[in-house]
Amino acid sequence: MGIAMRFKKNLSLVCVILVAVSLVMVSHIAVAADGGLNLPSTLVRIEVSDDTESYFVTVLSDVPAGYDVENGTYAGWCVDRTADMLRSPAVHTVRLYSSIEPPGTLAAEKWDMVNYVLNHKQGSAEDIQQAIWYFINLVGNYTPTSGVAWAIINDAIANGNGFIPGYGQTIAVICFPVVILPQPTDVQINIIEISNPVIPEFPSLMIPVIFAIATLMTVIAYKGRHLWVRAAQRKTDLR
Repeated sequence: MGIAMRFKKNLSLVCVILVAVSLVMVSHIAVAADGGLNLPSTLVRIEVSDDTESYFVTVLSDVPAGYDVENGTYAGWCVDRTADMLRSPAVHTVRLYSSIEPPGTLAAEKWDMVNYVLNHKQGSAEDIQQAIWYFINLVGNYTPTSGVAWAIINDAIANGNGFIPGYGQTIAVICFPVVILPQPTDVQINIIEISNPVIPEFPSLMIPVIFAIATLMTVIAYKGRHLWVRAAQRKTDLR
């Protein structure tokens, strides 16, 4: 086998290994970006007001420090048409869940579509809200009345299947009501928008693999250079 042929064969082997490793790394990153938010397990409180940029302006309070949400104001949306939640100054107690890891009672809902909609907004707050109601069917199917809402829906259906917000994208956090008397009992399940802070972790198990590949490439490069030097020397000797 010629020197050039052997070198090309070795190089092709390295390329195959690199492609395989890349696929593993991409798979790992996709899993790491699962929206695994650090949310408090304790109950928090919300107050909601009507808004023009979103369905609600939601104010969180009683949030302990050190989590991916904090006390403050968030854009909010309704995902439950069974109740008309009292507005501020009424206070509601809720438990927070990531829409990527929803509680069992909400696991069957189309949160991928909701997250897609929140990251690809069109039209007014009402258009976006109608699209969200279309995908979250807690009380039966909802039929939007807005043409823009249908455009949002069709875009999500075409492109949003399995959508998971990446780092820095908007991710919906579910505010699941927990009724504690004498608080108001009319509380909707609702969501707030946060910027996804989850950075995919570099797969530590890949470090020795990458080191091995780098070593292999170095060896192949060295051998290739050595073979070329020997071939050049033979040509010189034959002259």
